[in-house]
Amino acid sequence: MIVSDNAPARPTDPVQPSQVFAEPLQRDRGALAFEHAPTSMWIQDLHLLKRRLDEWRGGGIGNLRAHLATEPACVEELVALIRVTAVNRETLRLYEVADEAELMAKVREIFGEDQIASFVEVICQLWEGRVATSVVTRNYTARGRLLDVNYKGRLLPGHEADWAAYLICVEDVSVQQQALRLLEAARTHDPLTGLHNRTFLTETLERLEGGGDPVALAVFDLNGLKSANDRFGHKAGDDLLRRMGRLLRDHLPPTCPAVRMGGDEFVAIVTGLDEDGANALLARLARAAEANEGGAWQVPLSFSAGLAWRRAGEGMDQLLARADRNMYRSKRAFHGRRAAADRVTATGR
Repeated sequence: MIVSDNAPARPTDPVQPSQVFAEPLQRDRGALAFEHAPTSMWIQDLHLLKRRLDEWRGGGIGNLRAHLATEPACVEELVALIRVTAVNRETLRLYEVADEAELMAKVREIFGEDQIASFVEVICQLWEGRVATSVVTRNYTARGRLLDVNYKGRLLPGHEADWAAYLICVEDVSVQQQALRLLEAARTHDPLTGLHNRTFLTETLERLEGGGDPVALAVFDLNGLKSANDRFGHKAGDDLLRRMGRLLRDHLPPTCPAVRMGGDEFVAIVTGLDEDGANALLARLARAAEANEGGAWQVPLSFSAGLAWRRAGEGMDQLLARADRNMYRSKRAFHGRRAAADRVTATGR
């Protein structure tokens, strides 16, 4: 407390808070609540967008999702019909802008490409007759910082028919989404190598089960793991496993995710390549393994590999078993040759 000789005397009958705030609150409580809400809030006028959608519906469009998926220009047309009528102070703080003018000037950078899919989802929810919508997406601040946000929108009472007042509350859920991503990564990744794990493989093979696209499985068995463990200890074995993980991660294309099955066995799910491309990929891996330095324990990196392409009517479990058998054929050939420790073999069709 600060005491001053010049301070005015304390009134004997102080003014009550209700007397101070009653008039402005009664005059415009809604505007005050909107402006000072602790959550980012937007009000949009969507009546022009609603009018265009009604025209499309009248013209025979029944499946809006399918229409927008095949006509990206129509999405841009709808975006151009949105009018932002108000944003509150928390919105400016969340997106790190000084005022509404800066927000509107940088709206494209703030929303980014992810917002297009989210926008389509919200419009489709409204098209289906909902008055309340919800979608989780990614935005960016004006300074480029990534935000995971939960958009919750609602057509305000009296505007359910014309969509002229649509309220959006934007919640920053970056911490929660990051936690979910970490949990998902732990569920589907091997902590030692950073590759996907058996859970990921099982789920991916289940998704591929009914498809007709060409797919192959390459099974790799790391040579020399037991020897490294016996000679130098399990730290040397772990180092060898990590080097194998880096090899697969660095040289496999995004369409061919790598999995550590467990122990010294790895799998690559080969999609997006033909037979020649897959064989060339195995050859590149072989050369990269030969060039790989021996690590702290100077243990050479080598593997045996078996490749199998899915046949008509074959299940994914059968395909995996066939690739595994091809790998063991390669493994036997590996052990049957001299100087096999630094050789890579791949067999199978």
